[in-house]
Amino acid sequence: MLRILLVDDEPLVLIGLQGMLEWEKLGYTVCGTARNGKLALELIEREKPDIVIADVKMPVMDGLTLAHTCRERSALPAFIMLTSFEEFDYIKQAMGAGVVDYLVKLDLTPENLKNALARAAEKVKKERALLGEVPVQENLAESVRSYRERFFVRLYAGLFPDERSLEQPLQHMDLGLASDTYLVASCEIIANTELTPAQQLKLSFSCGRMLETTLQNYLPCYVAGADALRGNVLFCLTAQQAQSYRAVLRPLLERASQILYNYFTVRLLWAVGRPTGSLLGLARCCRENAHLQPLLTVEQPIQFVEVNEGDATAGKMQVVAQVQEYIKNHLSEKLTLADVAAVFNFSPNYLSQLFGKYGDSGFVEYITETRIAAAKEMLEQGDLKVYEIAEKLGYESSFYFSKVFKKVTGLSPREYQQGI
Repeated sequence: MLRILLVDDEPLVLIGLQGMLEWEKLGYTVCGTARNGKLALELIEREKPDIVIADVKMPVMDGLTLAHTCRERSALPAFIMLTSFEEFDYIKQAMGAGVVDYLVKLDLTPENLKNALARAAEKVKKERALLGEVPVQENLAESVRSYRERFFVRLYAGLFPDERSLEQPLQHMDLGLASDTYLVASCEIIANTELTPAQQLKLSFSCGRMLETTLQNYLPCYVAGADALRGNVLFCLTAQQAQSYRAVLRPLLERASQILYNYFTVRLLWAVGRPTGSLLGLARCCRENAHLQPLLTVEQPIQFVEVNEGDATAGKMQVVAQVQEYIKNHLSEKLTLADVAAVFNFSPNYLSQLFGKYGDSGFVEYITETRIAAAKEMLEQGDLKVYEIAEKLGYESSFYFSKVFKKVTGLSPREYQQGI
């Protein structure tokens, strides 16, 4: 369990924090409390906590000084700061001192405390790995998984120029992808309750692991995440299986869907692509799947792509869908027409024409609409400040973000949030 130290000069706050969560059930134990930074420093040296939750303003030694002092000595413990609205300038300094998160006392809830602790726990894990405190085997397994995920992201996006460029990554991962035929089934997870971003990631990871374990009992396959609640399953088929792939895959996907429903109470929607004899052909499969996915329903959760090779319109619509998916996954980055066109080896003029003819809106309009939709979700969740949302969505400043948001919605971000 991770050890937690609580530091605040108000006794009622300390009592409230201790009673706010079922610490042990969440994997934490409160190893002590302190009324000021000096006493906390002594406890940190003695108790070696992993995470410290400390008030910014305290007598003798404030929380910010405490964080700076500990940071000079070691990368741990991780700090979560408690603050009031008017102490924002302190917070900017604190984040520079290695503080993981800050929580406004008046807005403190069990949910945002748990989210902050989860972020702090992740920092502790990474720091321990850097210090060699995590078993080498665990580090290696995590690195391999991460490398494999990146490989599949590039493969499905069509970023490998030729078969030869696949040789080195395949050797490093020892995936064993030699097969007569390949097929990608794209999966969307439909949860029965609203989830925080952290819960979505946890659910997606757990579902992916169980999917791979279940399906590998029947066919060689690899599961890779696409975004928070979507993923792709690569199946390796024999030539005989490929001839009747619908009959082969439908019962397997139905069984896997039922197993995941039993465990996680989630529904799975499947867009199943056409077989291809080349790994490079999987990018085309994913584009076709993306075009089919909006048509999936809980009543018809498994559908197979039916596209004629000569259907140029469908192909171009699928290209637009793939570019749109790329934009959704890279909202924090600079998304100029030239930059995105270069990713897909198009000219900027051609990409602009594609969006104008086969998209619901133009290229720039689509990026703005997607960013504002994402901003609304973040504002509704209430976990981030306006300037943090602006940074996450690739805006140069919170002022410009607010200006665009108001132009699209008619409200400023704060007005929108207050009206929720």
